[in-house]
Amino acid sequence: MSLNAMRVKAETVQYQGINSVMPIATMNELTFAGWLAEFTAVRTAARDTAGEVTLVAAAAIEERQVDEKGTVRRCDIRFNSPRGRKLASGELKRPEVPEGRDVRSEALRADARRKALARGLPYYFTCNIAQVALYEVAATPSEEDQEVDFVELAPIKNSSEAPAYREKIREEWTRFLDRLENRLAAVERRRPSVTSADVVALRDGIFAISSEAAQRVMRRLAADPALIEEVRTEAAASFNFPATLNPALPSRFMEEVVQILRFGAFVVAQKLVLYRVLEDSGPRRTEPFTLDALTLSANSTDPQAIRAQLDSAFSLAIRRSGDFETAFLPEPFVDLLFTDPEGLVEARECWVGKAWSELLDAVSGASWLSISQNIVGLLYEVIVEERFRHQLGQFYTPEDVVDILITFGVRGPGDLVLDPATGGGSFLRSAYARKRALGASHERTLSDIWGCEITAFAAELSTVTLATSDTHEAAAYPRVLLKDFFELRPGLKTHLEIPGILGRLSIPEAFDAVVGNPPYISYRHLTNLDTIVNALAKDATLLLPKFSGKSDAYLWFIVHATSFLRQGGRLAFVVSSGMLFSDYGIPLIRFLGRHYRIRGVVDSIVERWFPEADTNTILLLLERENDTATREANEIRFVRLRRPLAQIMPSPGAADRRDAIESFLDDMLDGPIDVLDPRMQINRVAQGVDGGLTLTEADEGPDLLEEDE
Repeated sequence: MSLNAMRVKAETVQYQGINSVMPIATMNELTFAGWLAEFTAVRTAARDTAGEVTLVAAAAIEERQVDEKGTVRRCDIRFNSPRGRKLASGELKRPEVPEGRDVRSEALRADARRKALARGLPYYFTCNIAQVALYEVAATPSEEDQEVDFVELAPIKNSSEAPAYREKIREEWTRFLDRLENRLAAVERRRPSVTSADVVALRDGIFAISSEAAQRVMRRLAADPALIEEVRTEAAASFNFPATLNPALPSRFMEEVVQILRFGAFVVAQKLVLYRVLEDSGPRRTEPFTLDALTLSANSTDPQAIRAQLDSAFSLAIRRSGDFETAFLPEPFVDLLFTDPEGLVEARECWVGKAWSELLDAVSGASWLSISQNIVGLLYEVIVEERFRHQLGQFYTPEDVVDILITFGVRGPGDLVLDPATGGGSFLRSAYARKRALGASHERTLSDIWGCEITAFAAELSTVTLATSDTHEAAAYPRVLLKDFFELRPGLKTHLEIPGILGRLSIPEAFDAVVGNPPYISYRHLTNLDTIVNALAKDATLLLPKFSGKSDAYLWFIVHATSFLRQGGRLAFVVSSGMLFSDYGIPLIRFLGRHYRIRGVVDSIVERWFPEADTNTILLLLERENDTATREANEIRFVRLRRPLAQIMPSPGAADRRDAIESFLDDMLDGPIDVLDPRMQINRVAQGVDGGLTLTEADEGPDLLEEDE
């Protein structure tokens, strides 16, 4: 920690109990800040006692300077959540000093706003003990901040009058906090994921199904070593899940069985979702069809009866639609899910009909045609237990992040796009929507988008995601390969055969965009190092970096992806922020400097895009450039977001979303730099010969905060 940071930490005081009776002579800004911190703490304690949730939990006091007379100057207050997250901040002055006579003075507001911007806060306030004014930070640089609340705390002109009004100040301050908390809660809800409730309901249904079947399946597996080996093989091949399934370790055995059953339930849940989508969209298609409403016997204790009802419905969907066999036929772990009860006890405890009926209700309760997000892809990732998700490096990429990267990478209707690690297919779906919006046809769009996935079911899921991206269109044939990305190379002939096209398809020689979220798998867990080394050895035209043995998987993805990009093509990845400060990041940055114009490196001070992951992430925006002079003359833009992306961009499905994202990208990468931009802070670094490792920054004006928080 720097000396400056230690100074700030020492000067930041969280209220722990300040005497309520103070001599008049000590009435300065710090004293009044102590009062307000005390009142905030009392309010929090009262709410805790009443069992109420409190968003504004505490007020931290920061004293900035002490003059030669010992007077505290520029004292401010910052509100924190129960976990210490910053919520809002404000400036405090006494009413008798020039800066405090008018609580709305421009100087006071400017100081408060500057600090709120630096911290990425949506609200700030000014206070002079007599009054408090609350302001909402504007959404864009062209807009003005709005005063949204004003409270009379006490009818005083001088701070010496304040003790007589202490109780009134407490009451009015509490009311001010109540209203502020309501506004902050509204910001939290401003645009939650449109699928959050649906995903939770589907997840809970899947969890219930796996719990219902777990004991029967554990009994069945423990009695059949050959079946255990078969399930192990299927888990590795379809889901890249390294299960041991050892009944001698009962706790781990049960944990792995439950996870495997979740995978199996998800397979069927995906089919239920597709059936529901086709039920809505079938009558609207060019060649219309209808499906019968699907019902299940909620009181059934017969797993095979439930399975027969599902199989009958899925067979109907295939016959009526004339397509979607690839989505409805795969059945990994489905046989396990519908294991029959053995004996009277298991039969009495079997509630298979109830479990599957509840999942069907969750599917039926969502309006699938009106939802733009890749719900099925998100669901696939949230059903993986956290410990296994860290092991597999699987984390769902938020839609706002996906759309920013796709918008940067895909610029024309004819662009060829590659995602080298498709996961649930979110990037493929976004690329499809982007190309269609730019004017490409359904079939042309699918022919231009390529995906690669090492896990069998994820590859199948990505195929279904693409094939059903527009359920009003006739089905076409996505280019999704079940392959290790490091086994691919430009021009390679694949196993894919498309009706109407002679022979097997070959991978394009060069792509316009490589986009995605490569896995964050530690070098210790990589099982394909030989494949990686062999692939990079064939990338003869690249100046390969000399990574250390501790390099994570995403670094190799970046290097290998470079050989797939044409001159001027773009790479847009979510990667670990570790590349900016780790030893292994240095050779990577130099590699980027030799092959790309590094257009932007984006992070956020107000949200973590992968809150469950062990690492923070950044967005890496690159443009392939073969000319040395052009690369070295480039200016890298380091962008730090001050607003959650959900507050910067319109909601998914909004008519103006695409234009808004394009405009935001233009502002980030090419627009003029405004230190008071409420959305972001931008610093420029000359790329030079080493990818910007020599940090010669352009002069962007003063920092908004004097301290390093």
